[in-house]
Amino acid sequence: MSLLKVGIAGASGYGGGELLRLLLFHPKVQVVHVAGENRAGELVESVFPHLPLSSRMEKHPIDEPWNDIKILFTALPAGESGKLARLYRDRDVHIIDLGPDFRFRSHQRFSEVYKMPHPYPEGLSEATYSLVEWNRKAIKNSRILACPGCYPTGTLMGLLPFVQEGLLKKGSQIFIDGKSGVSGAGRGLTLDTHFPEIAESMKSYKPFSHRHGPEMEEAIECLAGFRVNILFVPHLIPVNRGLLSSLYFTLEKDWKEEDVWNVMKKYYQDETGVYLTEKPPSTAMVRGTNRTAISLRMEGSAAFVETAIDNLVKGAAGQAIQSMNVIQGWEEMEGLPMIGAFP
Repeated sequence: MSLLKVGIAGASGYGGGELLRLLLFHPKVQVVHVAGENRAGELVESVFPHLPLSSRMEKHPIDEPWNDIKILFTALPAGESGKLARLYRDRDVHIIDLGPDFRFRSHQRFSEVYKMPHPYPEGLSEATYSLVEWNRKAIKNSRILACPGCYPTGTLMGLLPFVQEGLLKKGSQIFIDGKSGVSGAGRGLTLDTHFPEIAESMKSYKPFSHRHGPEMEEAIECLAGFRVNILFVPHLIPVNRGLLSSLYFTLEKDWKEEDVWNVMKKYYQDETGVYLTEKPPSTAMVRGTNRTAISLRMEGSAAFVETAIDNLVKGAAGQAIQSMNVIQGWEEMEGLPMIGAFP
């Protein structure tokens, strides 16, 4: 059996490094290009000491595509993945983007949120929002896949069953409290993520103004057909990886908790990557895996849903590989860890 040849652009960050690690374990994939952009020329093992590879990181050419790949994974800052996607517009190559360039349907909306012009607006019509459990059919037939951000993944996995069933109270607001490990902030050095600044402390940041808030609203409109009003407050917590999302919203009428669980089971009981748990989920349940742990509580018409994911796996690299598996018609979780490490 010939292996699927893939390349990674932006492999020097946490998400790109996790993507490389998981792809090296995939039995049907060969990684033939690893571009580290600002780390180009360095040995992979010097950038990631847990990956004993003696090859050197490249820099993706800005004016020509790689000719020997079928899938390009991009894990780049806003505005950069679109430039590379343009290079491959006439090639039989799928783009799987872990960045934000193709998460919105209009270049105007992207520009409003990211304060820059879109680098490849023509490509938006070819892009699909790649939340796999909710968009498999479209993913299978798309050339450009936009992997959701980590916060939207955690939120949407818990909220979409209620949206899809039309249970949300019309006009009500949805409050999202997200708590992410420090790796979600990227590998760049900043005072806010400096160890003495974050250790033994927690804090919110960008309340009601984080860029993932509009992404959540757009994704719900795209997948369910109508808009909701989300109030999103992210928090930084002093752990390396993991993301806990607490969702608070109101239903149209009072519900018994057992009946709401049946709604959740309707969508997820046959999903390998979803763990429905009656006890509150923790990031330890899913650390290092591509699983989503979900729990819920009801009080009359008030709903409280919690989800836990690994922000670097299901929230980034794992979801990208899951998308690749769908494109290729392989078993969806092939090459992806479903059992984590503890402690």
